[in-house]
Formats: sequence, C-alpha cells, structure tokens
Amino acid sequence: MTNREKFDVIAEVFATVDRADRDEILEFVAKEKAALDRKNTAAKKRAAEKRAAGDELRGRIEAVIGTEPITVNGIIDALGEEGLTPAKVTARTRQLYAAGIIGKEQVKTEDGRKVMGYFKA
Repeated sequence: MTNREKFDVIAEVFATVDRADRDEILEFVAKEKAALDRKNTAAKKRAAEKRAAGDELRGRIEAVIGTEPITVNGIIDALGEEGLTPAKVTARTRQLYAAGIIGKEQVKTEDGRKVMGYFKA
C-alpha cells in the first residue's frame, strides 16, 4: 500500500467521524498528499533529465566507435571527458549492443589481457 493510498483511507475514515479535530486532520492529509504529488513530479523531472543525459552520452559513444574494435578504456580516452567512468561507458555500450547498433568481440590488450572490444555492426 502506498502512502497516497494510506492517506486516502485516513481521509475516508475521518470524513465520516464526528470529532472536534476532524477538519484539522483532513487538512493535514490534503497537505501531505499535495507534498507527495510535488515530490513525485520532481522525481519524474530528475529521471527525465538523467535519461536525456544518458541518451546524449550514448550518441557520443556511438560516434566514437568505428569498424575496428575499441575497448571501453579506448572509448573513454577518445571522448576525453572528466568524470566519465568505465561503468557509464559499459552501460551505454550494452544498450547499443542490445539495439543491434554495435557488435562486440573479445580482444587482447597490449599487456595481454582479454577485454571486450566494440565495433559498428
């Protein structure tokens, strides 16, 4: 049960009860429901902004990937952005791979490690 549903139940019960403080409680419930609405609206706005930033980053990552396999660290170096983490790049490459925009294959790095390389599909 959500908080909104709980407040609806409280308002429903207190609407039928004859108490001296009934109006005060109903006013409190209305204010709390309005606060929940404002909080939900702000959360949706923040989520939309994060999605837009992720879409923009995904587009820049797609532009960096060519026909030759490039690793996540190679993508980070090519973008040259401060604060760009391997986790953010990996998440976007997974999305691009799932959409069929890029392919992936295992490649060896200069130090002999095997890592995933991404290329245009």
